Amino acid sequence: MTELPIEAMPKRRRLAKPANSSRESGGGRKVSRDASSKLKIQIDFPGGARLGPGKVALLEAIDAEGSLSRAAQKIDMSYRRAWLFMQQINQAFDEVAVATPEGGHGGGPAKLTAFGRELIRHYRNIEEQAARSSAEILNWLDRHKSSRSGGSRSEEGQ
Repeated sequence: MTELPIEAMPKRRRLAKPANSSRESGGGRKVSRDASSKLKIQIDFPGGARLGPGKVALLEAIDAEGSLSRAAQKIDMSYRRAWLFMQQINQAFDEVAVATPEGGHGGGPAKLTAFGRELIRHYRNIEEQAARSSAEILNWLDRHKSSRSGGSRSEEGQ
């Protein structure tokens, strides 16, 4: 199993989006229906590589589904974006997190490596520790949120 060459990357397709989604804010970002604040961890590595919730969710879905296309469908991500994420993850480290068969484009299995499982485990541990240590602060912030849309009391100081 090996990485796919960049030339094998699928071409970008534009998919129609629902006209009015109640789960999205004006900027196209998904809005949580839960009223409490959540902490999101993104690790920025020297050189520009990143690891965050989207890439980790993709790794978990690949592990569960055994296929990049099924993993992408499972987490509602385009195949192209999933493919790019997988390439970014594999290029960011000295070991690959996702192994694909030689010439894997076209339905071959995608398999999470032992390194990929460790990557997920360590990321989830960081997430859990950060959530525990910041819970009191997030509660304080929630108590001081504005009831107005956008959650800020004023535009000053932003």
